[in-house]
Amino acid sequence: MHREGVKFLKLNEQANPNSIRVTKPVNEGRSKTQMSHRHLLLFLGLILIALGLFERGWLLVMVWLGCDFMSLGIAHTKGAHRVFGKRPDGSLPLWSWFVFFPLLIYIAIVWHGIRLLSREPAQNTVTSDLVIGRRLLPHEIEGEFDNYVDLTAEFVEPPSISKSSAYYCFPILDGAAPDPESLRRAIGRLRPGKTFIHCAQGHGRTGLFALAVLLKSGAAKTVEEGLDILLAARPGVRLNAAQRRCIGRFALGPGEKYPQ
Repeated sequence: MHREGVKFLKLNEQANPNSIRVTKPVNEGRSKTQMSHRHLLLFLGLILIALGLFERGWLLVMVWLGCDFMSLGIAHTKGAHRVFGKRPDGSLPLWSWFVFFPLLIYIAIVWHGIRLLSREPAQNTVTSDLVIGRRLLPHEIEGEFDNYVDLTAEFVEPPSISKSSAYYCFPILDGAAPDPESLRRAIGRLRPGKTFIHCAQGHGRTGLFALAVLLKSGAAKTVEEGLDILLAARPGVRLNAAQRRCIGRFALGPGEKYPQ
């Protein structure tokens, strides 16, 4: 199956049977010429602020939304995945609702619209111990899980889900990636047993975390094999350049360096 811009080497057993070496993604350089996620957020924020100040009236609310987009763009630049202040119990503090209210409402409307229009299953089984999907509503949960991993930074998890002992919150900004060591520590906290992993739509952040789980557990020997497993279960899984770099560094063995 073709995945543009990504090419990984198979396991180099002679050099190090416990490591997974990756080549530099062949089109990774495009990120230098294309508008990045953070630049898009900053640009959109400026446009909304200018629109609100120019038109005034009720459109002044655009200034608020524009400032939120600007803040989110800066958070992406700094890797501040907890910019919304999401708590370990999946809730957002009062200050976050006050500061980000228009952005949170916008995000919720978009998410529900996609949920209602999409034909993609809410969740897909990858292996007997791994299920991935989008953010679920309480009535959509199928089966029981030993780990219920919430990767969203921008959503409140329903209390009926977050109160479960299986719930684990590891917030990552949409379209972003954590540093590899934080990802490694997060996976190390998972309990043995069946795991459900979700972000907003179950594509980027979910794909990154699930791929790391497959590599750590040995269910996949190479990044390429892990991607094939995930795509066979959920074809919508897509990793952007930042997420590809993260999993590439995560997969490296001791002493190995990711290609620059």
